[in-house]
Amino acid sequence: MGIGQSFWGMLDEPERAAVLAAGSRRTFAAGSVICHQGDETRNVLVVSRGRVRVSRYSLGGDESLLAVRGRGEIIGEIAAIDGLGRSATLTAVEAVEGVLITATAFIRLCERHPRIVWALLRVQLARARAAADQQDLRTGPSLQRVAGLLLGLAHREAGDVIATVPLSQRELAGIAGISRETLVRALKTLREEGIITTHRTRVEILHEDELRALCGI
Repeated sequence: MGIGQSFWGMLDEPERAAVLAAGSRRTFAAGSVICHQGDETRNVLVVSRGRVRVSRYSLGGDESLLAVRGRGEIIGEIAAIDGLGRSATLTAVEAVEGVLITATAFIRLCERHPRIVWALLRVQLARARAAADQQDLRTGPSLQRVAGLLLGLAHREAGDVIATVPLSQRELAGIAGISRETLVRALKTLREEGIITTHRTRVEILHEDELRALCGI
């Protein structure tokens, strides 16, 4: 959900307790694959720490990065609900901790707690809107593309002020569909305006409202 409200954030204390009781704590080392695209596993993960890379691979092995999910977000729920193979590969960007829930336990949880289903629906709608926004932005000017991309991939940090995109410039350029040189120019403009700061493998968003204004959202 980018830097919007997370699945966990939409739950009240009794619902959070129910989620914790339904699953077990799991940790994943940085760089480890949580599940592969096409896997028959049905587990759901609610992330409590770290970030997870969501990718799809073509038959030729080319990766398309779909999203980066962080603290408070739910992943893997689609396979648990529809019973089909994994739609994407999930990889830990850094050390990840979370609550792992089996498909059976997750379905039972949803049956007993309607507001959890409502939160899940809101998550799916937010992700659908974000995907549509990204598609629209891909035809716009490069600065607008980059601004929209950063909003779509960012996650709030503990202070709920700075959002971070944990990707290299090469990866960001590939997702935005622009050259690395064009990306560097756009990032330089945003940095000079005080909207972001950049590091070797991440971008920090300082002013979300100004990025949104650039995107018209």
